[in-house]
Amino acid sequence: MPSLFVFVFVALPCEAKPLIQRWRLKKHPHKHPFAIYTDNERAVVVTGIGKVAMAGAVGYTLSLFQGLQHPLLVNFGIAGHCQHKLGSLYLADKIVDNDTGKKFYPQLPFGTACETASVATLAKPQEGYAGDYLYDMEAAAFYEIACKFSSSELIHSLKIVSDNTQSPLANISEDSVECWIAQHLDTIDNLLVKLDNCRCALPSIASEVYEQLATQFHFTASNAVRLKTLLQSWKLLNPNQELDWRNADVANGKGLIAWLEQRLEKNDFFL
Repeated sequence: MPSLFVFVFVALPCEAKPLIQRWRLKKHPHKHPFAIYTDNERAVVVTGIGKVAMAGAVGYTLSLFQGLQHPLLVNFGIAGHCQHKLGSLYLADKIVDNDTGKKFYPQLPFGTACETASVATLAKPQEGYAGDYLYDMEAAAFYEIACKFSSSELIHSLKIVSDNTQSPLANISEDSVECWIAQHLDTIDNLLVKLDNCRCALPSIASEVYEQLATQFHFTASNAVRLKTLLQSWKLLNPNQELDWRNADVANGKGLIAWLEQRLEKNDFFL
């Protein structure tokens, strides 16, 4: 299989079409439960609508293309907002699962050519737009699963406004979605370049610190992988600051993971 490093997950075929044409992707030759289009560097995956479909597609695809180090993972698609202009593009700076209450904070250690916004993920489509949120049905599931496969700096959700109080869900058409996306292809490519630069800048794992932590605490296999990812994130965001893990009031590896995640959430990010 090709050595991929960019994966874009979309719910609908009309969201995938402009990307497939732009990058001249070909449908993967083998039969899969999800439509996968690839070249030697990128893959666009059509997941279907909803959290279950998105989570399944992310897990399946990244298990299919194994052995990748720091893949770029992007959820791209449409979302509703109470007042934002139709066709405008936003990068998620906060993602909320309205069903579970879980909150995710994508890390943005780079400048972007589009504005940022909070995204709320729902189980079913709705035409109410409470609060200053973009509303979709996939972002939270995407982010929660994607974090198991890459560093959080490389995992992002991009949304194009498809409906608002002046133009409801019923007005959305495939042609309009494709047209909106086509207008932002340069911005999307620019973001992927920035993410690739970020990926290349990821420091090697501080093996001495990792070995110290692995000796001090017990980690399950999955938590050991999570620890490595978190240490990479810390080094990227705090290159001149030593991690003061000895001052963490934790009793086990699980507690240390939670402590480190909290430390990373407190980092200040500037666009």
